[in-house]
Amino acid sequence: MNLNTQFVFDSKLKRNLMIGMAVGALCLAWSAVGDDAFYTRFWTNYLHNAVFFTGIAFTAMFFLSGQITAFAGWMIVIKRLWEAMSQFMLVGIFLLLVVVIGVWGHLHHLYHWNTPGITDPSSPIYDKIIAGKSGFLNPIFFTVGTVGFLAIWYFWAYKLRQNSLAQDKYETPSFDYYKRERKWAASFLPLGGFLSTVFLWQLIMSIDTHWYSTMFAWYSTISLFLGGLALFIVLILYLQSKGYLEYVTREHLHDLGKYLFGISIFWTYLWFDQFMLIWYGNIGEETIYFKERMDNYPVLFWGNLVLNFVVPFFVLMRNDTKRKAGTMFFAALLVFLGHWLDFFYMIKPGARIAAIEAMEHLEGGHHSGLKSDAKDLSAAPEAGEMPRVLAGVSAPVAEQGHKGGEQHAQPKEKAPAGNAESRAADHEKTSHEENAHAETQDAHAQHTGEHGEEHGHHEEASRGFLLGYTLPGFQEIGVLIGFLSLFLFFFFRQLERAPLLPLRDPFLEESLHHTTGVYIDGEESEHDHH
Repeated sequence: MNLNTQFVFDSKLKRNLMIGMAVGALCLAWSAVGDDAFYTRFWTNYLHNAVFFTGIAFTAMFFLSGQITAFAGWMIVIKRLWEAMSQFMLVGIFLLLVVVIGVWGHLHHLYHWNTPGITDPSSPIYDKIIAGKSGFLNPIFFTVGTVGFLAIWYFWAYKLRQNSLAQDKYETPSFDYYKRERKWAASFLPLGGFLSTVFLWQLIMSIDTHWYSTMFAWYSTISLFLGGLALFIVLILYLQSKGYLEYVTREHLHDLGKYLFGISIFWTYLWFDQFMLIWYGNIGEETIYFKERMDNYPVLFWGNLVLNFVVPFFVLMRNDTKRKAGTMFFAALLVFLGHWLDFFYMIKPGARIAAIEAMEHLEGGHHSGLKSDAKDLSAAPEAGEMPRVLAGVSAPVAEQGHKGGEQHAQPKEKAPAGNAESRAADHEKTSHEENAHAETQDAHAQHTGEHGEEHGHHEEASRGFLLGYTLPGFQEIGVLIGFLSLFLFFFFRQLERAPLLPLRDPFLEESLHHTTGVYIDGEESEHDHH
Protein backbone atom coordinates (compact mmCIF):
# COMPACT_ATOMS: atom_id res chain seq x y z
CA MET A 1 0.00 0.00 0.00
CA ASN A 2 1.13 3.57 -0.61
CA LEU A 3 1.70 5.42 2.64
CA ASN A 4 1.75 9.21 2.96
CA THR A 5 4.68 9.42 5.34
CA GLN A 6 5.83 13.01 4.80
CA PHE A 7 4.07 15.88 6.54
CA VAL A 8 4.01 19.25 4.76
CA PHE A 9 3.82 22.33 6.97
CA ASP A 10 1.91 24.55 4.56
CA SER A 11 1.93 28.35 4.56
CA LYS A 12 -1.73 28.66 5.59
CA LEU A 13 -1.18 26.67 8.77
CA LYS A 14 1.98 28.65 9.52
CA ARG A 15 0.11 31.93 9.10
CA ASN A 16 -2.73 30.85 11.37
CA LEU A 17 -0.34 29.75 14.10
CA MET A 18 1.60 33.00 13.83
CA ILE A 19 -1.65 34.92 14.25
CA GLY A 20 -2.37 32.80 17.32
CA MET A 21 1.06 33.62 18.76
CA ALA A 22 0.46 37.33 18.12
CA VAL A 23 -2.91 37.11 19.90
CA GLY A 24 -1.18 35.43 22.85
CA ALA A 25 1.50 38.12 23.05
CA LEU A 26 -1.11 40.88 22.96
CA CYS A 27 -3.24 39.21 25.64
CA LEU A 28 -0.17 38.67 27.82
CA ALA A 29 0.65 42.37 27.55
CA TRP A 30 -3.03 43.21 28.15
CA SER A 31 -2.96 41.24 31.41
CA ALA A 32 -0.29 43.65 32.68
CA VAL A 33 -2.55 46.67 32.12
CA GLY A 34 -4.14 47.73 35.40
CA ASP A 35 -2.26 45.00 37.24
CA ASP A 36 -0.96 45.31 40.80
CA ALA A 37 2.47 46.65 41.71
CA PHE A 38 4.02 43.21 41.24
CA TYR A 39 2.27 42.46 37.89
CA THR A 40 0.94 39.27 39.42
CA ARG A 41 -1.63 38.51 36.74
CA PHE A 42 0.95 38.96 33.99
CA TRP A 43 3.54 36.70 35.63
CA THR A 44 1.07 34.01 36.70
CA ASN A 45 -0.31 33.82 33.15
CA TYR A 46 3.20 33.44 31.80
CA LEU A 47 4.28 30.87 34.40
CA HIS A 48 1.04 28.90 34.05
CA ASN A 49 1.37 28.32 30.31
CA ALA A 50 5.16 28.01 30.22
CA VAL A 51 5.10 25.21 32.80
CA PHE A 52 2.03 23.52 31.31
CA PHE A 53 3.33 23.17 27.75
CA THR A 54 6.90 22.44 28.82
CA GLY A 55 5.52 19.78 31.15
CA ILE A 56 3.55 18.26 28.28
CA ALA A 57 6.79 17.92 26.33
CA PHE A 58 8.44 16.23 29.31
CA THR A 59 5.61 13.74 29.80
CA ALA A 60 5.69 12.94 26.06
CA MET A 61 9.32 11.94 26.45
CA PHE A 62 8.57 10.01 29.62
CA PHE A 63 5.71 8.05 28.04
CA LEU A 64 7.73 7.33 24.90
CA SER A 65 10.66 6.10 27.02
CA GLY A 66 8.38 3.79 28.96
CA GLN A 67 6.91 2.31 25.78
CA ILE A 68 10.33 1.74 24.19
CA THR A 69 11.72 0.17 27.36
CA ALA A 70 8.74 -2.19 27.51
CA PHE A 71 9.19 -3.28 23.84
CA ALA A 72 5.76 -1.86 23.00
CA GLY A 73 5.05 -2.44 19.33
CA TRP A 74 1.54 -1.00 19.02
CA MET A 75 2.66 2.64 19.16
CA ILE A 76 5.40 2.60 16.49
CA VAL A 77 3.07 4.11 13.87
CA ILE A 78 2.61 7.20 16.11
CA LYS A 79 6.08 7.26 17.64
CA ARG A 80 7.27 10.22 15.58
CA LEU A 81 4.50 12.39 17.03
CA TRP A 82 5.69 11.69 20.59
CA GLU A 83 9.26 12.46 19.52
CA ALA A 84 8.21 15.79 17.97
CA MET A 85 6.28 16.79 21.10
CA SER A 86 9.23 16.01 23.38
CA GLN A 87 11.50 18.39 21.46
CA PHE A 88 9.51 21.38 22.75
CA MET A 89 11.59 21.12 25.91
CA LEU A 90 14.19 23.14 24.02
CA VAL A 91 11.74 26.05 23.80
CA GLY A 92 10.75 25.44 27.42
CA ILE A 93 14.33 26.10 28.53
CA PHE A 94 14.13 29.66 27.19
CA LEU A 95 10.57 30.19 28.47
CA LEU A 96 11.49 29.20 32.03
CA LEU A 97 14.77 31.11 31.83
CA VAL A 98 12.63 34.27 31.89
CA VAL A 99 11.12 33.15 35.21
CA VAL A 100 14.58 32.37 36.57
CA ILE A 101 15.86 35.83 35.57
CA GLY A 102 12.84 37.30 37.32
CA VAL A 103 13.80 35.45 40.51
CA TRP A 104 17.38 36.69 40.44
CA GLY A 105 16.38 40.26 39.57
CA HIS A 106 13.31 40.39 41.87
CA LEU A 107 11.18 41.27 38.85
CA HIS A 108 8.14 39.41 40.16
CA HIS A 109 6.64 38.22 43.44
CA LEU A 110 5.59 34.74 42.37
CA TYR A 111 7.70 33.09 45.05
CA HIS A 112 7.44 34.49 48.53
CA TRP A 113 10.60 32.73 49.65
CA ASN A 114 12.53 35.04 47.31
CA THR A 115 11.59 38.20 49.25
CA PRO A 116 14.78 39.88 50.52
CA GLY A 117 15.01 39.71 54.30
CA ILE A 118 12.45 36.93 54.71
CA THR A 119 15.10 34.54 56.04
CA ASP A 120 17.04 37.15 58.06
CA PRO A 121 16.26 36.91 61.82
CA SER A 122 16.94 40.62 62.22
CA SER A 123 14.44 41.58 59.53
CA PRO A 124 10.91 42.75 60.46
CA ILE A 125 9.49 40.31 57.88
CA TYR A 126 11.49 37.31 59.10
CA ASP A 127 9.66 34.01 58.55
CA LYS A 128 10.92 31.07 60.56
CA ILE A 129 9.24 28.44 58.38
CA ILE A 130 10.61 29.85 55.13
CA ALA A 131 14.04 30.25 56.73
CA GLY A 132 13.96 26.55 57.55
CA LYS A 133 13.40 25.78 53.85
CA SER A 134 16.02 28.22 52.55
CA GLY A 135 18.50 25.43 51.81
CA PHE A 136 16.10 24.25 49.11
CA LEU A 137 14.18 27.41 48.27
CA ASN A 138 16.85 29.80 47.01
CA PRO A 139 17.73 31.26 43.59
CA ILE A 140 20.68 28.90 43.00
CA PHE A 141 18.75 25.72 43.65
CA PHE A 142 15.76 27.14 41.76
CA THR A 143 17.91 27.67 38.66
CA VAL A 144 19.41 24.18 38.81
CA GLY A 145 16.08 22.51 39.60
CA THR A 146 14.23 24.13 36.71
CA VAL A 147 16.33 25.18 33.73
CA GLY A 148 19.22 22.87 34.65
CA PHE A 149 17.10 19.73 34.90
CA LEU A 150 15.15 20.68 31.80
CA ALA A 151 18.37 20.98 29.79
CA ILE A 152 19.36 17.46 30.90
CA TRP A 153 15.97 16.07 29.86
CA TYR A 154 16.13 17.78 26.48
CA PHE A 155 19.57 16.27 25.84
CA TRP A 156 18.11 12.79 26.42
CA ALA A 157 15.11 13.55 24.16
CA TYR A 158 17.43 14.88 21.46
CA LYS A 159 19.66 11.79 21.54
CA LEU A 160 16.65 9.47 21.46
CA ARG A 161 15.23 11.22 18.41
CA GLN A 162 18.62 11.28 16.65
CA ASN A 163 18.91 7.51 17.03
CA SER A 164 15.35 7.08 15.77
CA LEU A 165 16.05 9.17 12.67
CA ALA A 166 19.39 7.45 12.05
CA GLN A 167 17.54 4.14 11.96
CA ASP A 168 15.81 5.24 8.73
CA LYS A 169 19.12 4.96 6.88
CA TYR A 170 19.05 1.18 7.05
CA GLU A 171 17.75 -0.63 3.99
CA THR A 172 16.43 -3.42 6.18
CA PRO A 173 15.12 -3.33 9.75
CA SER A 174 17.90 -3.54 12.30
CA PHE A 175 17.99 -3.71 16.07
CA ASP A 176 21.25 -1.77 16.37
CA TYR A 177 19.77 1.69 16.67
CA TYR A 178 16.73 0.37 18.51
CA LYS A 179 19.03 -1.01 21.20
CA ARG A 180 20.61 2.43 21.51
CA GLU A 181 17.16 3.97 21.77
CA ARG A 182 16.32 1.60 24.61
CA LYS A 183 19.45 2.63 26.48
CA TRP A 184 18.51 6.29 26.25
CA ALA A 185 14.88 5.52 27.07
CA ALA A 186 15.59 3.25 30.03
CA SER A 187 18.07 5.70 31.57
CA PHE A 188 15.62 8.57 31.17
CA LEU A 189 12.91 6.93 33.28
CA PRO A 190 14.66 7.26 36.67
CA LEU A 191 16.26 10.54 35.60
CA GLY A 192 12.93 12.09 34.68
CA GLY A 193 10.95 10.38 37.42
CA PHE A 194 13.07 11.60 40.34
CA LEU A 195 14.06 15.01 39.03
CA SER A 196 10.53 15.95 37.93
CA THR A 197 9.47 16.11 41.58
CA VAL A 198 12.04 18.83 42.29
CA PHE A 199 11.11 20.60 39.04
CA LEU A 200 7.44 20.86 40.06
CA TRP A 201 8.17 21.61 43.71
CA GLN A 202 10.27 24.58 42.69
CA LEU A 203 8.05 26.00 39.96
CA ILE A 204 4.54 25.34 41.28
CA MET A 205 4.42 24.11 44.87
CA SER A 206 6.78 26.74 46.27
CA ILE A 207 4.25 29.44 45.32
CA ASP A 208 2.38 28.30 48.45
CA THR A 209 5.60 28.45 50.43
CA HIS A 210 4.28 27.31 53.80
CA TRP A 211 2.26 24.42 52.40
CA TYR A 212 3.60 20.95 51.79
CA SER A 213 2.24 17.68 50.44
CA THR A 214 4.09 14.46 49.74
CA MET A 215 1.68 13.68 46.87
CA PHE A 216 1.90 16.96 44.97
CA ALA A 217 4.56 15.82 42.50
CA TRP A 218 2.53 12.71 41.59
CA TYR A 219 -0.62 14.74 41.23
CA SER A 220 0.80 17.51 39.07
CA THR A 221 2.83 15.14 36.85
CA ILE A 222 -0.23 13.02 36.08
CA SER A 223 -2.18 16.20 35.32
CA LEU A 224 0.50 17.20 32.81
CA PHE A 225 0.50 13.76 31.23
CA LEU A 226 -3.28 13.78 30.78
CA GLY A 227 -3.11 17.24 29.21
CA GLY A 228 -0.42 16.00 26.82
CA LEU A 229 -2.25 12.77 26.02
CA ALA A 230 -5.46 14.66 25.28
CA LEU A 231 -3.59 17.07 23.00
CA PHE A 232 -1.91 14.10 21.30
CA ILE A 233 -5.30 12.56 20.48
CA VAL A 234 -6.59 15.86 19.10
CA LEU A 235 -3.49 16.17 16.90
CA ILE A 236 -3.90 12.65 15.52
CA LEU A 237 -7.51 13.36 14.57
CA TYR A 238 -6.49 16.69 13.02
CA LEU A 239 -3.73 15.09 10.94
CA GLN A 240 -6.08 12.37 9.78
CA SER A 241 -8.56 15.01 8.66
CA LYS A 242 -5.75 16.41 6.48
CA GLY A 243 -5.03 13.05 4.86
CA TYR A 244 -2.13 11.92 7.07
CA LEU A 245 -1.80 8.91 9.39
CA GLU A 246 -4.18 6.78 7.34
CA TYR A 247 -2.58 3.71 8.93
CA VAL A 248 -3.70 4.85 12.39
CA THR A 249 -7.08 3.20 12.83
CA ARG A 250 -9.85 3.18 15.39
CA GLU A 251 -8.01 0.42 17.28
CA HIS A 252 -5.09 2.78 17.90
CA LEU A 253 -7.62 5.39 18.94
CA HIS A 254 -9.16 2.83 21.26
CA ASP A 255 -5.79 2.15 22.91
CA LEU A 256 -5.19 5.87 23.44
CA GLY A 257 -8.73 6.24 24.76
CA LYS A 258 -8.08 3.52 27.33
CA TYR A 259 -5.02 5.41 28.51
CA LEU A 260 -7.04 8.62 28.72
CA PHE A 261 -9.83 6.91 30.65
CA GLY A 262 -7.64 4.87 33.00
CA ILE A 263 -5.20 7.62 33.89
CA SER A 264 -8.08 10.06 34.49
CA ILE A 265 -9.26 7.60 37.15
CA PHE A 266 -5.74 7.52 38.58
CA TRP A 267 -5.66 11.34 38.64
CA THR A 268 -8.94 11.28 40.56
CA TYR A 269 -7.48 8.83 43.04
CA LEU A 270 -4.54 11.19 43.64
CA TRP A 271 -6.88 14.20 43.93
CA PHE A 272 -9.04 12.45 46.52
CA ASP A 273 -6.17 10.83 48.39
CA GLN A 274 -4.28 14.10 48.80
CA PHE A 275 -7.42 15.94 49.89
CA MET A 276 -8.68 13.19 52.21
CA LEU A 277 -5.37 12.66 54.02
CA ILE A 278 -4.89 16.39 54.56
CA TRP A 279 -8.49 16.80 55.72
CA TYR A 280 -8.18 13.83 58.10
CA GLY A 281 -4.79 14.91 59.48
CA ASN A 282 -6.07 18.48 60.04
CA ILE A 283 -2.57 19.95 60.28
CA GLY A 284 -2.52 23.71 59.79
CA GLU A 285 0.47 23.76 57.42
CA GLU A 286 -1.40 21.36 55.14
CA THR A 287 -5.02 22.49 55.38
CA ILE A 288 -4.33 26.13 54.42
CA TYR A 289 -4.05 25.08 50.75
CA PHE A 290 -7.45 23.47 50.46
CA LYS A 291 -9.24 25.82 52.85
CA GLU A 292 -8.23 28.81 50.74
CA ARG A 293 -9.47 27.17 47.56
CA MET A 294 -12.68 25.74 48.98
CA ASP A 295 -13.68 29.00 50.68
CA ASN A 296 -12.67 31.51 48.04
CA TYR A 297 -12.46 29.51 44.79
CA PRO A 298 -15.32 26.96 44.94
CA VAL A 299 -15.94 27.05 41.17
CA LEU A 300 -12.31 26.17 40.50
CA PHE A 301 -12.22 23.57 43.26
CA TRP A 302 -15.32 21.61 42.25
CA GLY A 303 -15.16 22.43 38.54
CA ASN A 304 -11.70 20.85 38.44
CA LEU A 305 -13.14 17.55 39.66
CA VAL A 306 -16.11 17.67 37.28
CA LEU A 307 -14.06 18.41 34.16
CA ASN A 308 -11.24 15.99 34.87
CA PHE A 309 -13.13 13.07 36.37
CA VAL A 310 -16.89 13.17 35.81
CA VAL A 311 -16.75 14.07 32.10
CA PRO A 312 -14.06 11.56 30.96
CA PHE A 313 -15.50 8.86 33.22
CA PHE A 314 -19.02 8.93 31.81
CA VAL A 315 -18.01 9.74 28.22
CA LEU A 316 -15.23 7.14 27.91
CA MET A 317 -16.63 4.40 30.14
CA ARG A 318 -18.36 2.70 27.21
CA ASN A 319 -16.01 0.65 25.07
CA ASP A 320 -17.36 1.80 21.72
CA THR A 321 -17.01 5.52 22.46
CA LYS A 322 -13.21 5.15 22.51
CA ARG A 323 -13.34 4.06 18.87
CA LYS A 324 -15.40 7.02 17.63
CA ALA A 325 -13.40 9.96 16.33
CA GLY A 326 -16.03 12.58 17.18
CA THR A 327 -16.51 11.40 20.77
CA MET A 328 -12.77 11.08 21.33
CA PHE A 329 -12.14 14.57 19.98
CA PHE A 330 -14.78 16.02 22.30
CA ALA A 331 -13.53 14.12 25.36
CA ALA A 332 -9.85 14.87 24.65
CA LEU A 333 -10.53 18.57 24.14
CA LEU A 334 -12.38 18.79 27.47
CA VAL A 335 -9.63 16.89 29.29
CA PHE A 336 -6.96 19.16 27.79
CA LEU A 337 -8.82 22.29 28.89
CA GLY A 338 -9.61 20.69 32.25
CA HIS A 339 -5.98 20.05 33.11
CA TRP A 340 -4.96 23.47 31.85
CA LEU A 341 -7.53 24.75 34.36
CA ASP A 342 -6.04 22.41 36.98
CA PHE A 343 -2.72 24.26 36.73
CA PHE A 344 -4.60 27.56 36.84
CA TYR A 345 -6.08 26.27 40.12
CA MET A 346 -2.62 25.32 41.44
CA ILE A 347 -0.99 28.67 40.65
CA LYS A 348 -3.44 31.56 40.86
CA PRO A 349 -4.78 31.41 44.47
CA GLY A 350 -1.34 31.08 46.08
CA ALA A 351 0.17 33.84 43.97
CA ARG A 352 -2.80 36.09 44.73
CA ILE A 353 -2.38 35.56 48.49
CA ALA A 354 1.31 36.46 48.27
CA ALA A 355 0.48 39.62 46.29
CA ILE A 356 -2.27 40.69 48.72
CA GLU A 357 -0.03 40.21 51.74
CA ALA A 358 2.85 41.98 50.03
CA MET A 359 0.65 44.96 49.14
CA GLU A 360 -0.59 45.15 52.72
CA HIS A 361 3.01 45.05 53.84
CA LEU A 362 3.83 47.93 51.52
CA GLU A 363 0.88 49.91 52.86
CA GLY A 364 2.18 49.31 56.37
CA GLY A 365 5.52 50.85 55.42
CA HIS A 366 7.66 47.74 55.74
CA HIS A 367 10.64 47.22 53.50
CA SER A 368 10.12 44.13 51.37
CA GLY A 369 13.04 44.58 49.03
CA LEU A 370 10.72 44.74 46.02
CA LYS A 371 10.59 47.55 43.54
CA SER A 372 7.38 49.53 43.22
CA ASP A 373 6.63 52.89 41.70
CA ALA A 374 3.58 53.33 43.89
CA LYS A 375 5.09 52.79 47.33
CA ASP A 376 8.17 53.85 49.26
CA LEU A 377 9.81 50.60 50.30
CA SER A 378 12.59 52.12 52.34
CA ALA A 379 10.50 53.06 55.37
CA ALA A 380 11.22 51.20 58.59
CA PRO A 381 8.42 49.45 60.52
CA GLU A 382 6.55 51.48 63.11
CA ALA A 383 7.38 50.92 66.74
CA GLY A 384 5.38 48.12 68.29
CA GLU A 385 3.85 46.90 65.02
CA MET A 386 4.10 43.18 64.41
CA PRO A 387 4.88 42.06 60.84
CA ARG A 388 2.42 39.91 58.94
CA VAL A 389 3.69 36.73 57.33
CA LEU A 390 3.33 37.15 53.60
CA ALA A 391 2.61 33.51 52.89
CA GLY A 392 -0.95 33.62 54.12
CA VAL A 393 -0.53 32.54 57.75
CA SER A 394 -2.41 34.89 60.03
CA ALA A 395 -0.07 34.79 63.02
CA PRO A 396 3.41 36.35 62.83
CA VAL A 397 6.44 34.22 63.43
CA ALA A 398 8.04 36.47 66.01
CA GLU A 399 6.68 39.39 67.97
CA GLN A 400 8.36 42.79 68.07
CA GLY A 401 8.82 44.56 71.38
CA HIS A 402 6.97 47.83 71.95
CA LYS A 403 9.58 50.51 72.13
CA GLY A 404 7.31 52.98 73.84
CA GLY A 405 6.42 50.44 76.54
CA GLU A 406 10.09 49.65 77.08
CA GLN A 407 10.86 53.29 77.53
CA HIS A 408 8.16 53.79 80.18
CA ALA A 409 9.22 50.62 81.94
CA GLN A 410 12.59 52.15 82.74
CA PRO A 411 13.02 53.23 86.40
CA LYS A 412 12.61 56.92 87.11
CA GLU A 413 15.33 58.99 88.74
CA LYS A 414 14.73 59.63 92.46
CA ALA A 415 14.34 63.16 93.76
CA PRO A 416 16.75 64.37 96.47
CA ALA A 417 15.69 63.31 99.95
CA GLY A 418 14.22 65.92 102.31
CA ASN A 419 13.05 68.24 99.52
CA ALA A 420 9.25 68.04 99.84
CA GLU A 421 8.54 70.73 97.25
CA SER A 422 10.73 68.93 94.67
CA ARG A 423 9.08 65.59 95.43
CA ALA A 424 5.60 67.13 95.05
CA ALA A 425 6.57 68.76 91.76
CA ASP A 426 8.04 65.53 90.45
CA HIS A 427 4.94 63.61 91.53
CA GLU A 428 2.68 66.09 89.75
CA LYS A 429 4.86 65.95 86.63
CA THR A 430 4.91 62.14 86.66
CA SER A 431 1.13 61.96 87.04
CA HIS A 432 0.69 64.37 84.16
CA GLU A 433 3.00 62.29 81.94
CA GLU A 434 1.22 59.06 82.85
CA ASN A 435 -2.18 60.58 82.05
CA ALA A 436 -0.90 61.87 78.72
CA HIS A 437 0.60 58.48 77.94
CA ALA A 438 -2.66 56.73 78.83
CA GLU A 439 -4.57 59.03 76.47
CA THR A 440 -2.03 58.32 73.73
CA GLN A 441 -2.41 54.58 74.26
CA ASP A 442 -6.21 54.83 74.09
CA ALA A 443 -5.99 56.79 70.86
CA HIS A 444 -3.49 54.32 69.44
CA ALA A 445 -5.71 51.38 70.42
CA GLN A 446 -8.72 53.03 68.79
CA HIS A 447 -6.69 53.72 65.64
CA THR A 448 -5.38 50.15 65.64
CA GLY A 449 -8.89 48.75 65.97
CA GLU A 450 -10.16 50.91 63.13
CA HIS A 451 -7.18 49.94 61.02
CA GLY A 452 -7.68 46.26 61.81
CA GLU A 453 -11.35 46.47 60.87
CA GLU A 454 -10.47 48.30 57.68
CA HIS A 455 -7.75 45.75 56.96
CA GLY A 456 -10.22 42.90 57.43
CA HIS A 457 -12.67 44.48 55.00
CA HIS A 458 -9.84 45.15 52.56
CA GLU A 459 -8.60 41.56 52.74
CA GLU A 460 -12.11 40.16 52.39
CA ALA A 461 -12.81 42.35 49.38
CA SER A 462 -9.49 41.61 47.76
CA ARG A 463 -10.14 37.85 47.96
CA GLY A 464 -13.59 38.11 46.42
CA PHE A 465 -14.39 37.37 42.80
CA LEU A 466 -11.71 38.71 40.48
CA LEU A 467 -11.51 37.76 36.83
CA GLY A 468 -8.11 36.33 36.02
CA TYR A 469 -7.81 34.69 39.44
CA THR A 470 -11.19 33.28 40.41
CA LEU A 471 -11.87 32.28 36.82
CA PRO A 472 -9.89 32.73 33.58
CA GLY A 473 -10.69 35.92 31.69
CA PHE A 474 -10.22 36.92 28.06
CA GLN A 475 -6.55 37.58 28.71
CA GLU A 476 -5.99 34.07 30.09
CA ILE A 477 -7.77 32.43 27.15
CA GLY A 478 -5.75 34.57 24.73
CA VAL A 479 -2.46 33.62 26.41
CA LEU A 480 -3.47 29.96 26.17
CA ILE A 481 -4.08 30.40 22.44
CA GLY A 482 -0.67 32.03 22.06
CA PHE A 483 1.29 29.34 23.89
CA LEU A 484 -0.68 26.56 22.19
CA SER A 485 0.11 28.14 18.81
CA LEU A 486 3.80 28.31 19.74
CA PHE A 487 3.74 24.66 20.81
CA LEU A 488 2.01 23.55 17.62
CA PHE A 489 4.30 25.64 15.40
CA PHE A 490 7.36 23.98 16.88
CA PHE A 491 5.66 20.57 16.81
CA PHE A 492 4.80 20.79 13.11
CA ARG A 493 8.29 22.05 12.27
CA GLN A 494 9.74 18.97 13.94
CA LEU A 495 7.18 16.73 12.27
CA GLU A 496 8.07 17.83 8.74
CA ARG A 497 11.77 17.14 9.26
CA ALA A 498 11.34 13.37 9.35
CA PRO A 499 9.00 10.75 7.86
CA LEU A 500 5.82 10.26 9.86
CA LEU A 501 6.38 6.52 9.76
CA PRO A 502 9.69 4.98 10.92
CA LEU A 503 9.94 2.56 7.99
CA ARG A 504 13.02 0.76 9.33
CA ASP A 505 11.78 0.24 12.87
CA PRO A 506 11.95 -3.50 13.67
CA PHE A 507 8.50 -3.38 15.33
CA LEU A 508 6.71 -1.57 12.51
CA GLU A 509 5.21 -4.73 11.03
CA GLU A 510 3.80 -5.65 14.41
CA SER A 511 2.35 -2.17 14.85
CA LEU A 512 0.62 -2.22 11.47
CA HIS A 513 -0.63 -5.78 11.85
CA HIS A 514 -1.84 -5.07 15.37
CA THR A 515 -4.65 -2.91 14.05
CA THR A 516 -5.17 -3.41 10.31
CA GLY A 517 -3.41 -6.54 9.20
CA VAL A 518 -1.66 -4.48 6.51
CA TYR A 519 2.03 -5.02 5.74
CA ILE A 520 4.37 -2.59 4.01
CA ASP A 521 4.65 -4.76 0.91
CA GLY A 522 0.88 -4.55 0.43
CA GLU A 523 -0.03 -8.07 1.59
CA GLU A 524 -2.91 -8.41 4.03
CA SER A 525 -3.58 -10.98 6.68
CA GLU A 526 -6.84 -12.86 6.88
CA HIS A 527 -8.07 -10.98 9.92
CA ASP A 528 -8.62 -7.27 10.41
CA HIS A 529 -7.57 -7.40 14.05
CA HIS A 530 -5.66 -9.82 16.25
